[in-house]
Amino acid sequence: MIRMPFVKRFLLAICGVLIVGVMIAPPVAAGGPVRVKLDIPPGTISGLCAFDVDVAIPVNTEYNIVFFDSSGTPVKAITQGLLIVTFTNISNGNSLTLNISGPGIASFNPDGSQTLVFLGNGVLFTATDVIYSSGRVVLVAPDPLSQGVIVSASGNQRSLCSLLA
Repeated sequence: MIRMPFVKRFLLAICGVLIVGVMIAPPVAAGGPVRVKLDIPPGTISGLCAFDVDVAIPVNTEYNIVFFDSSGTPVKAITQGLLIVTFTNISNGNSLTLNISGPGIASFNPDGSQTLVFLGNGVLFTATDVIYSSGRVVLVAPDPLSQGVIVSASGNQRSLCSLLA
């Protein structure tokens, strides 16, 4: 069973904050934007809902377009493509298949923090819940592995845990 590291990988991939600087050498990236496929692993989310949630990825054509400054440091990533995810409550079998394609924009700030803007449909992980959002949500994360704090939200946000219970 995959625990919190899965949640962090899933969050990073959906948010478009894949640690691209590690994957792409600055000399290659300095020439312009780079398109990077997002490989999101299936797995099980434990500890956020009162039950474990199985995550399956039936469709994933998502990718990041990453922009760099003159020194090759990533400054922004735009996440686009189609992402269909099925979330299943393992204890009762209830499931939802959701289009969480976004898009989204991640800005990599000089202090190491990130500003993430979700536009459209997405899934956000909080300390105690999984939120399905339709609308615009802005959150700030102090570093790439943090869950971040929602700064503003418009549209509709619902607890995925409640929807699957």
